[in-house]
Amino acid sequence: MVDPNWNKGHYYDGKYPKMGMKLARELATMGYRSGPEWDLRFARKRIDEGKSPTLCPTFIIESYIEYQGEQFSTKFDPNSLLYISKAMDIFDIAEGYNSLEEALERVVCPSMVIGVKTDILFPIIQQRELATSLTKSGNSHVTFYEIDSLYGHDTFLLDLNNIGAAVKGFLETKMSNGH
Repeated sequence: MVDPNWNKGHYYDGKYPKMGMKLARELATMGYRSGPEWDLRFARKRIDEGKSPTLCPTFIIESYIEYQGEQFSTKFDPNSLLYISKAMDIFDIAEGYNSLEEALERVVCPSMVIGVKTDILFPIIQQRELATSLTKSGNSHVTFYEIDSLYGHDTFLLDLNNIGAAVKGFLETKMSNGH
């Protein structure tokens, strides 16, 4: 929203707010993965070991994040991104109820919750709370998987072995129990 081309959302007949979208993606990219993965992939490797540091990217991770921002910058409508983000910010499943458990009482189907230890966008503590609240609400078919993966929030996209095993285990258990 600090990109002057955003024009308070009225950019359709003017300049596209590319720099704002690029920056948004760069910031998001840093949160999608975990520190241990960044360190494993990039450590402190420099783009050019012989070059003295300047105000342009020095480390390979900087160029990677910049590349991600550039690639995304024109592929998504900025207002759409803002509305999706706002919807996520204001959504509260317990709103209008006395507790999260009361709000979840209507969920009676088998439920699987997957938490990733390195996910900073949806922290493992919140996933545990959801699974516990589902159980406390009366749902007797709750399965919680805690996955230890380097990939942070992007685990669901990149760690198919762990995610696939969790989903497969959940489906096989629920199918064999007649749910």
